[in-house]
Amino acid sequence: MDISSIAKWIPIPYFQITKDGTILNSSNITHSYFQPGSNIWNIIYEEDRKKAIVMLSQNTNSHPVTQYLILQTSNKLFINFKCTIQWQDNIGHLVCTEAKNIEVPSVLSIQKSLVNTQNG
Repeated sequence: MDISSIAKWIPIPYFQITKDGTILNSSNITHSYFQPGSNIWNIIYEEDRKKAIVMLSQNTNSHPVTQYLILQTSNKLFINFKCTIQWQDNIGHLVCTEAKNIEVPSVLSIQKSLVNTQNG
């Protein structure tokens, strides 16, 4: 069984990509999280693209690199994901898992700070 057949059955969102972000292969479950596409850049939130560029520009055959990125899901929501990539033979093995425990300021806390600023 070759690696592309095995990749389909990985139980989390997994991509095989090139240095320019072209998706060569992905796990089946990836499609329940993200819109099908040919390039990883289509799902990365615009303001997180600089972080993604740094991540994708790591040396090939290097240690895994992890970065928290906001990705657009198939229902058009932007959600924080923990993305880890490792390069082997110019192919990036990218795993993205939903980062549920990350502190992201809630709308309510932002509203409170705005009210406090206006009252102060």
